[in-house]
Amino acid sequence: MATSNNMCCGICEARHMSKAATFWCSECDEGLCMECHAHHSISKSSKHHEAISIESYNKLPTTITNILTYCHEHDMKYTNYCPYHEKLCCPACIYVDHKSCTDIQLLQHVLKTAKTSALFDSIELSIEDIKSNIKDIIEDRKRNITTIHDQRQIYQHEVNQIRNKVNFYIDTLEQKMLKEIDDAEDKANTEMKRLIAKLSEKTHVANNFVQKILVIKKYASDLQSFIGSKSMEAEVEAEETYLNSLTKDGSFNQIRFKLNIDTKLLNIESTIESFGKVTSETKPPVVVLKRRKYKQAQIMSVVPHVVPKSFDELTLSEISQFTVQVKKRPNDIRGITVLPNGKIILADSGKSKLFIVDNNGRLDKFISCHTGTGPFDVTYIKDHEVAISTASGIQIININSGTVLESIKTDGDCRGIAHNNGTLICCVKSKGIQCIQISNKTISTLVKYQYDIDPLGISVYGNKIYVTSYNYPAVHCYTLEGKHLWQFEDFVLLQPTGIAVDNNSNVYIASFYHHSIIVLSSDGKKFKNILTRKDGLYKPRALHFDETNNTLLIANKEQPIFMYHIQ
Repeated sequence: MATSNNMCCGICEARHMSKAATFWCSECDEGLCMECHAHHSISKSSKHHEAISIESYNKLPTTITNILTYCHEHDMKYTNYCPYHEKLCCPACIYVDHKSCTDIQLLQHVLKTAKTSALFDSIELSIEDIKSNIKDIIEDRKRNITTIHDQRQIYQHEVNQIRNKVNFYIDTLEQKMLKEIDDAEDKANTEMKRLIAKLSEKTHVANNFVQKILVIKKYASDLQSFIGSKSMEAEVEAEETYLNSLTKDGSFNQIRFKLNIDTKLLNIESTIESFGKVTSETKPPVVVLKRRKYKQAQIMSVVPHVVPKSFDELTLSEISQFTVQVKKRPNDIRGITVLPNGKIILADSGKSKLFIVDNNGRLDKFISCHTGTGPFDVTYIKDHEVAISTASGIQIININSGTVLESIKTDGDCRGIAHNNGTLICCVKSKGIQCIQISNKTISTLVKYQYDIDPLGISVYGNKIYVTSYNYPAVHCYTLEGKHLWQFEDFVLLQPTGIAVDNNSNVYIASFYHHSIIVLSSDGKKFKNILTRKDGLYKPRALHFDETNNTLLIANKEQPIFMYHIQ
């Protein structure tokens, strides 16, 4: 076994000569000079040995070069392998320790497939999974940092709004509150950045594994490859165990803040002892560890679609929230829809653009809408076509090319819009609910308004149409022919905007004024507040129900976007 780059020829040393070795024979476990290597390669006892150059030998990891080819207990060469004990055996080992083992194999047969065995493939897959998992965890932690930062901005804005109602005495309490928010963010950031840094180091470990395998496959002997792969398997499993331990100890649980404002601030005459309280909460991880080694991925469970036993038992479970990750972010989101491929389209009236993003907020593309005013809403039609509503009517757009395929004028500002079996059903300000046949652009009025009504939201489910009106705290339900079925009116719906209907005909409405989401029973007789400002809502405007995944998407006017499972 060589331990130095300046090794000598073993045969020459036995003859009391000193010559530098230029080759290494792992089976003989000694270096060979040029002359001895020539004899070694034709000798009957060693001509089948695989000698490698010293340069190649020096590239092998020490864990491989330190592998012994002889049994250190009996000073005999290994000749067999016991699969039951997973040990190399010399003849004496078999006699002493493996008398009862019935499946002893010849080592030379085992070594034939050492470099091509499935074990190396399994290890390489595990290494790739480790690297992929580290990358996913780092990206998840960075997204969590962004989410916390966005929450901090929302809460700081809320704190500042309330602060304007109180006098100079609140200054001290305000500064204390903001410091708590900063400390909470710093603490969360520090923990996650520490984990990111450690995982970055693990990336180097994984890369070293890759390099080690390449070198072993290229230069190591079969025996060395076999034993080395066994050693590496334990090291790789240790790295896998470390990553799995992060799941168990909650290292990459989702961190969220909660800000509870002291209700005494609403009354300036009250005795105020604190500005509020900042707390952090953890939610189940979004990132999922992959492990193909056992041909099964640890896939994140999706909350199944369960029909509620009653309206009172209906709840929402947050999947995620995100902010569009572009420099010029949307600032007046009025419409939202989901494409068949899972991409999300946001209609930004402020920037006159459609933003197409994935469910993490990463931008796929944006389309500039030359509409004058709008888009106010967006709905999917077919293939790559969507329709948007504007101040002058409707535009049908190919989202692949960004071109306008058709323009349909309406007699007034077109607001909420929905697609239903080849027709577009839209709300026209101060006019009514109109139905437009896409094939021939025929327009018919289903419901005519008698007053100056500004309808913002519309949803079509089954054979019913559901509509909100921004200047009236009410929701109306009609048939597709325009017959009025029921009305719900309550100031809990002050300034209603977006509306969506789930698979059980429950109706969700965004209350812009109250920063909340209200859900109505299918008959419009029962309601409850299902999400409020403390859940992160601030001026919610656009809603969309994704029937395929049983999820509700909610967009604040100035972001973020929330995704909930309906349970």
